[in-house]
Amino acid sequence: MENQEIKFSVLIPTSIDRGLVLPHSIASVQRQSIQNFEILIVGDGANEFTKNVIFDLMEKDHRIRFFDFPKHPRRGEENRHKVLTEDARGKYIAYLCDRDLMLPNHLETLEIYLQKYDFASTSSFNPIEGENRMTYGLKNINSWNSSAYLLSCDGHTLDFYKKLPFGWRTTPDGVYTDMYMWEQFIKHPECRSFCGLEPTILWFKRGDHPGMSSAERKAELLVWEEIMSDQFSFQLKKEEAMEDSIYSKRFKNDILFIRVKGRKLSQVPKEILKKIKKVLSL
Repeated sequence: MENQEIKFSVLIPTSIDRGLVLPHSIASVQRQSIQNFEILIVGDGANEFTKNVIFDLMEKDHRIRFFDFPKHPRRGEENRHKVLTEDARGKYIAYLCDRDLMLPNHLETLEIYLQKYDFASTSSFNPIEGENRMTYGLKNINSWNSSAYLLSCDGHTLDFYKKLPFGWRTTPDGVYTDMYMWEQFIKHPECRSFCGLEPTILWFKRGDHPGMSSAERKAELLVWEEIMSDQFSFQLKKEEAMEDSIYSKRFKNDILFIRVKGRKLSQVPKEILKKIKKVLSL
């Protein structure tokens, strides 16, 4: 594939024993509506089993490239920077955590945003462990035009990445790695950023360290791959998530928040009591 044909470089950081889950996350990239991409797997101390899985995937898809680095004290951030600045060939950069899944329109949606913005994110569906249902992801932003911090949701142009003061670098202890990186975009005076509302990622929470084993995560991914393969079943899951979100919003607005306007301070307690009685009588 010629350089100018590559629209997206999808960077997938992985580490140690993720060979069981990588075929699933990578398959979700391969199912994208946009097909002119490359997949850059950045290893951070991957073991031999994981490497062999990656080599097998590379034989089947020439768009996959593997960068094998020894285990870094943190998450191999400098190695991500090296790959992006020296090896990435896409106009746009997308990311995928090796335990997450892209919906088929993820890259297509990111492209819409990145044609106008330098840094952007979509939203996510968050599967609930053991319940076969999901919720809408939170719009985790500082302002309307700031992007979410989840690695798998975010993307940016390669050109603007090269304008950043540092790019990926070792994250201090006690700081979220992705947030530490994205703040360089958000705080850059020339950066145009945007956070979209459309969920295009299935984001699986890691949980308390070390989180699920690779075997347990693989089993979870298989469940959701089966749900996603049935268009009707997955549509129902999305609508259930929407219904939960709408109900939660209405509940907070109609019951939890009591608004008192146009009253003197001395009148507020009496007015609140009156409103509480009204709510309880519904």
